[in-house]
Amino acid sequence: MYQALYRKYRPQTLEEVGGQDTIVKIIKNSINKGKINHAYLFAGPRGTGKTSIAKIFAKMVNCEHLKNGIPCGKCVSCTQTNNSDTIEIDAASNNGVDEIRELRNNVNLVPSYGKYKVYIIDEVHMLTTGAFNALLKTLEEPPAHIIFILATTDPHKIPETILSRCQRLDFKKISENSIVKRLKDIVKAENITIEEGALREIARLSDGGMRDSIGMLDQAIAYTDGNITPKDIHDINGTLTAESLKNLINVIITRKIKEIFEILDNYNENGKNFVKLTEEIITFMRNTLLYKNAKEYFIGVNGDTDIYEEISREITTTEILRYIEILNNTILEMKTTNNTKLLLELAIIQMINEENYQIVNHEIQKPVENSIKSVEKQKNETYVKETSITKPTVEEKTVDKPEETPKETSQPIIEKQKISEEGKKELEKIKNIRIDNTLAEFSKKHLQELKPQIDSFNEFLLDPEISPFISIILDGTLKAASNKNLIFVYKNERTSNLFNENIINVEKTIEKVLKNKYKVIATDINHWEKIKNEFNSKKREYNYTEETFNLEELFNKNETNDFSDFQDIIEYN
Repeated sequence: MYQALYRKYRPQTLEEVGGQDTIVKIIKNSINKGKINHAYLFAGPRGTGKTSIAKIFAKMVNCEHLKNGIPCGKCVSCTQTNNSDTIEIDAASNNGVDEIRELRNNVNLVPSYGKYKVYIIDEVHMLTTGAFNALLKTLEEPPAHIIFILATTDPHKIPETILSRCQRLDFKKISENSIVKRLKDIVKAENITIEEGALREIARLSDGGMRDSIGMLDQAIAYTDGNITPKDIHDINGTLTAESLKNLINVIITRKIKEIFEILDNYNENGKNFVKLTEEIITFMRNTLLYKNAKEYFIGVNGDTDIYEEISREITTTEILRYIEILNNTILEMKTTNNTKLLLELAIIQMINEENYQIVNHEIQKPVENSIKSVEKQKNETYVKETSITKPTVEEKTVDKPEETPKETSQPIIEKQKISEEGKKELEKIKNIRIDNTLAEFSKKHLQELKPQIDSFNEFLLDPEISPFISIILDGTLKAASNKNLIFVYKNERTSNLFNENIINVEKTIEKVLKNKYKVIATDINHWEKIKNEFNSKKREYNYTEETFNLEELFNKNETNDFSDFQDIIEYN
């Protein structure tokens, strides 16, 4: 009969245990020095070695020829698998008072072979209150020949009176490198052909559980006829490869809704797990956030980061935080429903249609109505998004006053602003004037003084009044400065346009933080490289021009309200 790999390769000595070095050292030193406690609590996630180490511990304390913490493998304690001196109890099925009373009556029996009787109570948190009370006295004053090992994945469910009488050892999730190392030993012993990438994916998806990873390897062996690839691992888990995940997220942030639904339908037909898929999207977003804001650290930890480069250029920090919040809420809802695909679809619609949601203090609030009737009503109201100037909303009115007099909000609401084609041309002219004005009076000293001040803007990310504009500023890099003007450069045109379309509030934010008024403008990296080359080579002369335009009038003049995208979503669904 075939034996599952996780049983076949269960550690038999402490040297074979991977990823729990601290606990291995504590146990080995305790036994070698003869300082063995009467009760231990092994707490930690599933599949991290609690039961395996408990069995090894029982074998070590009764080994007749223990040497340097290594059992001899020849005595009765080491060779007998059903040793009467090691009693395993499953608390999930033996959780009543009667079972614990029977245990209490048997503890006075002396060991048959070794020095100790070891009681291993697995999933001890499943015991009833009465059972815990029955165990308490014995646990407090056990006979000298008794050792209790209580194993649990939920230590918070165990009464404090029990916890205080045990030496607690907390098992951690096993690192991916330790899991990969163990899997390599197994595949070598079993003569299995598997790609390094597949081993890495198994280690990542097992979430720190050695038993889960070995079980996943066993499943992959049954699934494939030859070489095991990363795609095979994702097929059996209902997850996506990194490249497929990147493509899905790229479609989401570019708001191609028809293509999104086609992809999700295809995933559903292929048996993808939408809970795991949502978790994978959150992890990808988290990694992108780290790549944008702590690039050197992220590269040092992860190594291969090319996959996040393109996405990080197309999405802002504020958008990432909002996406993660929406998806986290969706994960919680998925635990209470069977239709996980529908919840993910709704979450993605919410992510790509942020103009239909208010962002106040970075909290997402659904509109009052979702029906067509409410859409018609909202056409006369102010829509909100994080890409425009601050305005009061219709919903926020003073008490006992007519509806015509809206009250100013105490928190900023970012309104989606759409600029007409004529307005975009005017904004481009302003952009050219401000770039010329900055370079005409360029000051390297002023630039060097301002850069660390701009970096310190991170401190204001929690200020609800200006945080959206702080995020916009921090997504770019200050490249040129004079005593009046600043030029910020972004990795792509989309994010530089976002800056320029919010230029009024960006200037107000900079003035509030730096206590100095500047005229600002943004451009993308490709355009900046051309400007920099011209400036350094002195191919053209930059002259200062007095500004004659009024930004407030420009934005009010060219503002348009377009609800067609939202209407299409409603009709599509």
